[in-house]
Amino acid sequence: MWDEIFSSPNEGTDDVVARGIRYAADNGAKVINLSIGREEGGPAPVVTDAVRYAVGKGVFVAAASGNTRADGNQPNRLAQPAPDIDGFIAVGAIGRTLDLAFYSTTGSYVEISAPGGDQRQGGTSAGILQQTLDLDLLETFERPVSQYGPPRADSFAYLYFQGTSMATPHVSGFAALLMQQGITNPATIELAMKQFATDKGPPGRDDSFGAGLINPRATLRGLGLAK
Repeated sequence: MWDEIFSSPNEGTDDVVARGIRYAADNGAKVINLSIGREEGGPAPVVTDAVRYAVGKGVFVAAASGNTRADGNQPNRLAQPAPDIDGFIAVGAIGRTLDLAFYSTTGSYVEISAPGGDQRQGGTSAGILQQTLDLDLLETFERPVSQYGPPRADSFAYLYFQGTSMATPHVSGFAALLMQQGITNPATIELAMKQFATDKGPPGRDDSFGAGLINPRATLRGLGLAK
């Protein structure tokens, strides 16, 4: 179906996710992107603790808000603690029209929005074009770890996807840009993103767009880093 949300066939336990976050924080990561979801139960304390650990080590963390608005609007439990952790931000998605994407989960934990695509409003090419693993070779990447080898040179493709998992890397890349410009404190990065975001929906923060749509140019100008 052309408006299907892309989801990975892979799954992991809360412990695996938490260990991955801690490993990244301990090995030089400055930005962590969590384009993953947890719709059942409540927030995972082990993951939340790992995010707090990472932020405490100077790592900015961005997480997808979820893709369930058209199907019950179940929150992404992994992202729910974001408002309580400065430097950890939950990201909603907009389409090409700059309206909220049909799938983008809404809730009090949504803090900011970014381009995620909306193929109901423009067909396949209204998604986010990205280089990724060629889905025709998916079986190559589902082998046991003992059989895994480096991807072949021809195993990548450019494909259109949509989802808050596509919106979140825009925020992560934005965070990396600010770090490159000397804004390195995760809480300060989050504050800057929100302060200079383009307001969407009702005036001020709302449960659909959060503080609004990220605006890197306005942020750089507002911080005196660009003209």
